[in-house]
Amino acid sequence: MFRPALGENEGMWFVFDAAQPYQFWMKNTLIPLDMVFVGEDMRIADILKADPCLAEPCARYTPRAPARYVLEISQNATDRQGIRIGDAVRVG
Repeated sequence: MFRPALGENEGMWFVFDAAQPYQFWMKNTLIPLDMVFVGEDMRIADILKADPCLAEPCARYTPRAPARYVLEISQNATDRQGIRIGDAVRVG
């Protein structure tokens, strides 16, 4: 929140206790993002394009499948890097 920029190889990694269809919103987020939802099997369950919320009510972004992890990166980074639903994710 409130970040004016995000570098090409930067992002936020969210870890939850259990896989669910977690809902995100973009209140107080200044930059457009790709939200990469990752299941417990470490495969990409969904990718959503999210734009900053300019006025309430803010849009809600909910994946098509439950996820245990969510990676937020610069919008369209998934397109530029060829990242797709079903791809395996490796952390570390």
